[in-house]
Amino acid sequence: MYDPSMTSAEVSLPAPQPRNRRRLPLTLLLGIAWVLACEALLFTDVHLSGRGRIYTTADRLAIHPTTHTLAHVARWAAINFTAIVWVGYLILLEGLLTLINGKSPLRKRPHHVLLCALASVFIWAVFDMINFNLGMRAWLYIGMPGTPGIPGHFADRAFGYFLAFATIVPGMLLSGQLLLDLGWLDWARAKGRDGFRMPHWGLWISLLAGGGMLAWVLLSRSPITNYVLWTSLVFLLDPINYWLGRPSMFRDWERGWFGRTLAAFAGGLICGFLWEFWNYWALTKWTYHLPFLGRAEQYRYFEMPLPGLLGFIPFGIECWIMWQLIRIPLDGLTEPLPSDRDLL
Repeated sequence: MYDPSMTSAEVSLPAPQPRNRRRLPLTLLLGIAWVLACEALLFTDVHLSGRGRIYTTADRLAIHPTTHTLAHVARWAAINFTAIVWVGYLILLEGLLTLINGKSPLRKRPHHVLLCALASVFIWAVFDMINFNLGMRAWLYIGMPGTPGIPGHFADRAFGYFLAFATIVPGMLLSGQLLLDLGWLDWARAKGRDGFRMPHWGLWISLLAGGGMLAWVLLSRSPITNYVLWTSLVFLLDPINYWLGRPSMFRDWERGWFGRTLAAFAGGLICGFLWEFWNYWALTKWTYHLPFLGRAEQYRYFEMPLPGLLGFIPFGIECWIMWQLIRIPLDGLTEPLPSDRDLL
């Protein structure tokens, strides 16, 4: 737990632990094999069916049924691709972090990571609720099992929902944690500072600005509110974390430490690139409708209009801030973050 009265002179960031040569963790090898197997099955389905990317549910319905065992397995992987490939990516990250430090967050704080995965389902459900129930509809899902015309049951869809949503926040935070553990962000620390107190009026301005942005999202119900959706909860919730003595972006900045914020930014962007790449050829996928971008909407990184990639940067810190608040009632079940070098 943080003591708000402590300055950067009183609290120093722990130095990275020296890295000794270690044997490759089994999870690293398993994660690499898992991701490669998923890719192989996906493109096996693309090859055997003669299809390309799908644009609409009608495209999904036009694909010929499978006729033999390999095609069945490849089709199942293509339908559930987002859910299964991200499990493999988390296993790969676990192996990399174990290789660097001897233990990954999953091994050091298993309850913390597993409950974060459950919270991740809730966090993304909040964004989906805003998008669909409030009429924003900036992204749409197509090819979902059990939807009209698509074979499957709700249980098949729930399986994909759960795994895909549960990996969102851990994926970003573990990706950022990798950069912190490698020491690549050690430079992001103000030098020669005695710390400063975050003024209460600054926190109130942040809170009111975040509330105003979120109100625009909820009241406008238009895709244009994507401009502020991915930053509104950063400004709204981080002051609350600060006042409650939780891990906080503003508290890190107050102490001249920007590495954890940058790690969360980078984790969101890394996962954004992977989400869009792995989404493109899948048979259950999402597409975007961002007409406010004008002509820029046609220039895309796979399905995502290029300007939309910028949204992944604050998305990482936004989810981290939401998790710090969500885990308050889970204290005792989740382990506290041991240092300012930890995202998870």
